[in-house]
Amino acid sequence: MGDLIRKYIYYLSMALLIIGLPFSRALISIGEVGMIAAWLFDPKVGQKFRVFLNSKPALAFSSIYLMHIVGLLYTSNFDYALFDLRTKLPLLVFPMIFVSSPPLSTRENRNFLLLFAAAATASITYSLLLYQINQYADYRDAFPFISHIRLSLEVLIAMSIFMFYGQSLYMGLKKYTRWILLIIPFYLLWALFVLELMTGILIFGIGALLFLVRFLLAHKNKKAPWIGFFVGLAFVVGFGIWVNQVVKDYRMDPPFNPETIDKFTSEGNLYEHHPNEYQIENGHDIGLYICYDELRREWNKRSKLDFDGLDRRGQNLSMTLIRYLNSLGYRKDAQGLAKLSEQDIHNIESGIANAEFAKRFSLKKRIYKIIWEYNLYKGGDPAYGHSVVQRVVLWQTALEIFKQHPVFGVGTGDVRDAFEEQFQKENSIFAGSGLRSHNQYLSFAVTLGTVGLLVFIFSMLYPPIKLKMWSYSPYFYLFVIISISMIWEDTIESHVGVTIYAFFSSFYMFTRKRVGALK
Repeated sequence: MGDLIRKYIYYLSMALLIIGLPFSRALISIGEVGMIAAWLFDPKVGQKFRVFLNSKPALAFSSIYLMHIVGLLYTSNFDYALFDLRTKLPLLVFPMIFVSSPPLSTRENRNFLLLFAAAATASITYSLLLYQINQYADYRDAFPFISHIRLSLEVLIAMSIFMFYGQSLYMGLKKYTRWILLIIPFYLLWALFVLELMTGILIFGIGALLFLVRFLLAHKNKKAPWIGFFVGLAFVVGFGIWVNQVVKDYRMDPPFNPETIDKFTSEGNLYEHHPNEYQIENGHDIGLYICYDELRREWNKRSKLDFDGLDRRGQNLSMTLIRYLNSLGYRKDAQGLAKLSEQDIHNIESGIANAEFAKRFSLKKRIYKIIWEYNLYKGGDPAYGHSVVQRVVLWQTALEIFKQHPVFGVGTGDVRDAFEEQFQKENSIFAGSGLRSHNQYLSFAVTLGTVGLLVFIFSMLYPPIKLKMWSYSPYFYLFVIISISMIWEDTIESHVGVTIYAFFSSFYMFTRKRVGALK
């Protein structure tokens, strides 16, 4: 009876954790505690621990956590070190639990994975509804449960699960059920685009390319890999040419001749021209053809927000209006403002400073934002709040810290202190922000040095190689999703992120039937 109760607690806790991943950090914690309790309060716990110690793949996976414990030997901030160890505990707990527990049946394995995929689908659907109903100016406001980046990773994992079970003929699913499972990933991909989750879209693109490579290499026709290669190459080149043209159009410097340029508006008021004070945006100079008096008069007729006040994002409304008019190629006067629709007025009030930014999805918009951020940074803006340029600056800071501690790093608890010290040294706007590298590989290099980075790479590669996991599609795409996300994010420095990585990696590798598992 005790074994049956423990099994129910174990399964219920795992289900709560799975549902919590896209919905609730509290449920994740409850699920983790329940799984640990079910594992610990077992008369066979000693035997289970020995199974874990005898499993080279499980020990290898947990080696990065053990390396963090070693990092305590030369740390000075033990408060943060203990917090970091608590956060990363899933790296030790999940491989230890899964490798030493009775393996799941094929049906149980399938049901847990489909439960997660359904939960992730429900979560992004809710965010999609919030986004469409509330017309948020900032898409990040539509994610009330977890970070939009973490949810995009979960959606990609869900897509791989749906595709795996949808195309499988041997998983006990009826034909119409499999068709539904194959359709859902297209909906999820559409949701990623609508919600502008660029991290998810980028990783999906790379994953799709790797899927094509796997498929072609496995194809019996020897010409297929070469055909796929040239098709893929043509796509990459074509996309590169398009991006290059978008950048050229954005930065195209319009001719400016102070002798011939119009000096008066159609109403006879004087224009202000400041060609060297503002950026070129959408191929137009923001500083040309500005008449503040006409803009103030006409704007205050059409909006309740004062021209000299702030928009709803806390920006100077006058500058938001000027940039918006400029993005459309209109002059910044009464005549230009009269061309704006009521939707344009709403966009400006909401803090949207470029008409391209108001589009629900536009690759051109994302490129424009990156160029704008980069130009601000080059002009002396410290990049705070600008995601792309901010990351580049943080990567540079991380590399500087790593150069000072190349072998063993700064220690488990001194990462934030090291960044803060470097920010102070550089007189950076990031001082006091608590930000880190936004790159998981750099984070480990700073924390534990070259030794720690090599241990981390070993912990990622040895278990799947030893267990021959690369042919198992769900694991292969999980690895692609997580390893690519780590270039862009400190993926496993947060509770949700480390749980995604540790839970699914361990689940895929250690819950299937294997030699030496407990019965």
